[in-house]
Amino acid sequence: MIPVKNVDPITTQQYVDKSGHFLQGMKLLNDKFELYRSGVGLLAIHSAISLNDAITVGPTGKRGKYQDHAQAARELEQICSKNRVDRRGVDHFKWLLARKNAVAYREVRFDDDSVKMAVDKAERFSAWAYNYFEEILGAKSAA
Repeated sequence: MIPVKNVDPITTQQYVDKSGHFLQGMKLLNDKFELYRSGVGLLAIHSAISLNDAITVGPTGKRGKYQDHAQAARELEQICSKNRVDRRGVDHFKWLLARKNAVAYREVRFDDDSVKMAVDKAERFSAWAYNYFEEILGAKSAA
């Protein structure tokens, strides 16, 4: 956990809430993921994006508005480096971001293994975030 002051707790909490909603929706639909494959994948991805937004807006008061989500991952890496946080969680985030366009826009099916991996990565990213950024996020993990 890093001792960082949250300069925008209201907006941070909005992103924390969104992330939790996406994560819980993912878990509910995951029981029958074969019927909701793309939905589960997108909920996993968006849970991580919203949680990253909360981590970013907390200490800075600003959220990046990136068309290229890879920039969001780079910003998270910078926050980790600045605060001496283990960056392994960023790898889960990057994995999810790398699949966003494929899940949402491409004419390919998100296969069963990819759905399972997306759920795993979203849960791991959430656990990592709440472990290292608990003071900013101010709540318990939904994972």
